[in-house]
Amino acid sequence: MRLIKMLGLAAIAAMAAMALVGVTSASATSTQLCTAHTGLTCSSPASSIHLVNEGVFRLLNELNPVLCLNVLIDATPLALGSPQSLHASSLALENCGTNSTHDNCEITVEELPLFNLLKTGLDEGSLTATNGQIYVICEQVLGWMTIECTFDSTGLLLAVAAGHATANQTPITEVGNSPLCPSQRRIDGLLKGLSAAYVLG
Repeated sequence: MRLIKMLGLAAIAAMAAMALVGVTSASATSTQLCTAHTGLTCSSPASSIHLVNEGVFRLLNELNPVLCLNVLIDATPLALGSPQSLHASSLALENCGTNSTHDNCEITVEELPLFNLLKTGLDEGSLTATNGQIYVICEQVLGWMTIECTFDSTGLLLAVAAGHATANQTPITEVGNSPLCPSQRRIDGLLKGLSAAYVLG
């Protein structure tokens, strides 16, 4: 009888362990952006997010980096997933330039990006663009040149943590085939949420 009880307890413990593994696996395979949580449970899924730059946002290269003073991204999280998709409803880069007054460049969004948000840790994740295109025209570069470039943001990667999204010299590819545009530039800057947002599973 004692052996039967021990086997029964062992079976219960095994089932509990399997259930715990199942919960852990499920949470590891899903991502959800939330505006509030209880413990690690999302209590209020985000319906929209608004990101603005914190400091200067840079489109870098070795010759003529473009600096933008104002960046705004509005996006709508879609269904819970692994990863969760976020659709950008608006994207603006303003007061941009290669000069000290940041006014000789204009950036036009030709295709709004779709992002994939993947949870990688406790309130941490990666945000990857799956499409998107911007057109950049700068006049009077180095005092005389006009440069026109089109960039594809597919694969653009930002690290997400504590309500911020960071581009750390992330490559962005030029697709306009302009001889004056480098084949690759890098995006560098910090974006912060205008309201609380947490990366949960």
